Amino acid sequence: MITSVRLMLNKSRRLNNGSYPLVFQVIHERRKKLMYTGYHVEEGIFDELKEKVIYDKDSSFTATDVGKINRELRKMKHTIHERIYQLERTIASFTVEDVLAQYIHKNTRQQFYLLRYIDVQIERKKIQKKDGTAAAYKSTRSSLAKFLNGSDIRMSMIDSRLIRQYEDFLYHSRVTANTVSYYLRNLRTLYNHAMLDGYHSHGEYPFAKAQTRPAKTVKRALTRKNLQALANLELEGVPDLQFARDLYLFSFYAQGMAFVDIVLLKKADICNGVLIYSRHKSKQLIRIAVTPQMQELMDKYATEGEYVFPIINDKSSSEYKQYRLALGRINRHLKRIAVMVDITVPLTTYTTRHTWASLARDYGAPVSIISAGLGHTSEEMTRIYLREFDVSQLDKVNSMVTNLS
Repeated sequence: MITSVRLMLNKSRRLNNGSYPLVFQVIHERRKKLMYTGYHVEEGIFDELKEKVIYDKDSSFTATDVGKINRELRKMKHTIHERIYQLERTIASFTVEDVLAQYIHKNTRQQFYLLRYIDVQIERKKIQKKDGTAAAYKSTRSSLAKFLNGSDIRMSMIDSRLIRQYEDFLYHSRVTANTVSYYLRNLRTLYNHAMLDGYHSHGEYPFAKAQTRPAKTVKRALTRKNLQALANLELEGVPDLQFARDLYLFSFYAQGMAFVDIVLLKKADICNGVLIYSRHKSKQLIRIAVTPQMQELMDKYATEGEYVFPIINDKSSSEYKQYRLALGRINRHLKRIAVMVDITVPLTTYTTRHTWASLARDYGAPVSIISAGLGHTSEEMTRIYLREFDVSQLDKVNSMVTNLS
């Protein structure tokens, strides 16, 4: 009886991002079994006839990534064929389960032991250039390793009781409620990915009663007087502090633009006096009319390269690493500046978003335009509101709000 092995997309398990799990379909004696490879790709970059991932400049995979994935897939297929050849030589009759038993057993130890599975996911996110997610998984893994005293556990050992024990461990470690929910959300995401990768859970869903929703925190905004003091502060002799202050003001002028988006902002994002960019966090497309204050700061720090501000400038280091280093550095400088102008509200790159929204609300701007900034339950709600109004209204509001004269 001929045993067939075919690499294919499992189209019955479509992910939210539109990709599908890559699986090997093994058929023997009319019985079919799927073996998950651990990779997820979009339909447009998979060649069904050649059974390989193809490079597309618009996909999240680089040409190097595609080459690496295809080599790994060939190695997996070779292992399955070797197993079939071994069985044909030694056993008169075997099943499709026998074909995959050795490989699945070997692969399960690697993929469906919790810490080892997280390691695989971290590497996968790095390949996809999702460094922020990789860093989140890495910190969660470190926390879980402490909880487990450095030992690994089977994914099947994750149940509601273990989740409660992990939650208790985190609170005992004196972390905040939001940090607890952060780690639990990451663990839940990883567990869900494991199920998409072929892990079959038993019993009830372990996260049904877990506290994964972040607690509401008191949002603090700067006053108009604070902002004026910040804008008028003389920092000519201290360029590092001046740059930190100017980036803070640019964020405010640009409707509370996130620091990561400022770091990654490119000259190509600006055309005919309009700045259009995709938010790093949500991929939501944002349009902002460039105000005179914004233009002045962009001209002040004009660079020779593709980026608007001189932050990403080391080709030997990743964008994400340079962003993280800059974030820490800028926030330390802002802390010093706050003392200099008697600002009691914690001055960080994050407060500009709520400050802009609060001042816009004080000006009487409709909630449909600003959605009360960070006062809403989630930023997603803010984005829903922002999609529903005429952008010219926002340009007008932004011009009023950011006029500090």
